[in-house]
Amino acid sequence: MFISDFAIKRPLITVVAMLALVGFGLVALFQLQTDEFPEVQPPVVLTTVIYPGASPEQVEREVLEPIEEAIQSISGVKKMEGEARDGFAQIITTFVYSKDLQEASQEIRDAIGTKRQDLPQEIEEPILRKFNPTDAPIVTLGLSSTTLSPAQLTLLADPGITRELRAIPGVADVSVTGSVKRELTVNLDPQRLLSAGISVPQVVLALQQGNLAVPVGRVNGALDERTIRLRGRLDGPQDFMALVVAETGGRVGRLGDVATAEDGLEEPRTLALYTG
Repeated sequence: MFISDFAIKRPLITVVAMLALVGFGLVALFQLQTDEFPEVQPPVVLTTVIYPGASPEQVEREVLEPIEEAIQSISGVKKMEGEARDGFAQIITTFVYSKDLQEASQEIRDAIGTKRQDLPQEIEEPILRKFNPTDAPIVTLGLSSTTLSPAQLTLLADPGITRELRAIPGVADVSVTGSVKRELTVNLDPQRLLSAGISVPQVVLALQQGNLAVPVGRVNGALDERTIRLRGRLDGPQDFMALVVAETGGRVGRLGDVATAEDGLEEPRTLALYTG
């Protein structure tokens, strides 16, 4: 009986191959880096458009629907969810994983730009954020005081503390919850407006133009150049009451003649609690 050399060597080759696979497996086990929870950034962009004073129906009709129509034309859009609320709209756009997130954000911004002439003039600049479920707060700080007012504590937190925290390497974002900001309220008297012959748009225009701090020119010296800045910010209610809103027939009409100004706090939109 004759046995070929190939038949004898075949089991030996199989054993060598198995040993080689075991060897490569051991090397991979100790050399390759593994992560039980790898960080995967999904291609999701959150777009927020603020439309002050608009109802949800108005936001949906004038802002949400045109922007959604513009975003749908972008290639790679997998899913889109929009929501209209009181004063703002939010759109969550999910792209396919092959889509570059930076490129997707820029395309959304460009798409909104093409519709800008059809959107209301009152809307603010759209805010685009890359949505990532892993972007949860790592550290939460609570501030309280027995001597500072809520408005003063808010100024201490933002921009004071938040500016320092954002300067720390590795900090992506810092947000403040429960802030209370100062607000000056102007209460118009319809009867006094009618008697003085002053309209509401005149008052609004006077408030916009009379409460400014803008550069108005430059002064050139022999070796330097300086900017002249108009310091027209009004500080308190008395300053606003003395503001000229109209001048008819040589008679000056001031804000105090048709309205009252009150120094207070804006309506809180968030609340922060500590130990109850």
